[in-house]
Amino acid sequence: MLAHMFSTPRLTAAKAALAVSALGFFCLVPPAQAGDFLFQWDNDKVADTDRHYTNGMRIGYAPDQPAEQLVGLTDFLMDTVGDGGFSNPSPGAYRPGWVLGQDMYTPEDVDAAVPDPRDRPYAGWTYFGASLQGESKTGTVGLDQQDTLELDLGIIGPQARAGETQNAFHRLINVSQSQGWPYQIDTEPGILLTRTIKVRSPKWSPFGADQPGFDAIPHATGQLGNIKTSAATGVTIRFGGNLDQDFGPVYGTFALPQKPPGTFTWSLFAGVEARLVARDIFLDGNTFGGGPSVKRNPFVMESRGGVMVHVPIPDGWGIEGVRIDLSHVLRSREFSTQDKSDRYGSFKLTLNF
Repeated sequence: MLAHMFSTPRLTAAKAALAVSALGFFCLVPPAQAGDFLFQWDNDKVADTDRHYTNGMRIGYAPDQPAEQLVGLTDFLMDTVGDGGFSNPSPGAYRPGWVLGQDMYTPEDVDAAVPDPRDRPYAGWTYFGASLQGESKTGTVGLDQQDTLELDLGIIGPQARAGETQNAFHRLINVSQSQGWPYQIDTEPGILLTRTIKVRSPKWSPFGADQPGFDAIPHATGQLGNIKTSAATGVTIRFGGNLDQDFGPVYGTFALPQKPPGTFTWSLFAGVEARLVARDIFLDGNTFGGGPSVKRNPFVMESRGGVMVHVPIPDGWGIEGVRIDLSHVLRSREFSTQDKSDRYGSFKLTLNF
């Protein structure tokens, strides 16, 4: 199924957008300010569907020399909501960064001029955020631990321009346009705070200490804001080589660029997450009412499987590493009138400079 990702017409447009975004970053960031870059694209068409969480694009940047304003903001976040993590005080242990993204949601029938009120509403979310990630060898439970904080600010509704973005792509690749965007969730400023803690088990090496092995990565995530308010927990099982170089895949849409690898790293992974949802603006509608909405399911399950490869690049090439993540995601029904679960593919490219 994931292989289909590289043969669909939509990918041509998506890859073009990623390339333009990458070129923009490279032009704006001088060599002295190089760091780690993430380009993420989620799309349901590669999983042979076209509905609900239908597309997500995200760019992340973790500079080697972060600006004073970014450090001040992420230090404030760490001091305010960083309890239970960020316990490693060594220099360079924390990686501040910026993120920019846009998510799109549509009903199943995008040809209807007036959307079915029983289906998920049209909605777009365009945001800019600050992130902070740290790792420790002596986490809260005595295992390797990764802590992540992200604060996103953005806009919901017509001003997010998600409808224009989607239909511009559709015109480019000669696909029929979605007709119901005039009925999307109304304009509203958005704020979303995300906190994730991961711990990594010791590697189990049934084939020998220097051979590929297995590990487990339990995680817990909390989100707070008018965009989403939820709590989740899950676990990922990995098989691969040099697993101690990272902490596996991200559940949800808030991935960050990973640091350069010390050596060639690869893994096959599969995992599951259980999520309790108290609010989701893309289902519940605008905070103060008046827009389209559906009855949200408070309990959602998500499974994720895929492959990751992170390759260090020899000196002299101007780049330290390249990482590719491919995932296939299954998500249970998120609202009461949804007839079946959703699925989508996720592609992430990290470049280390």
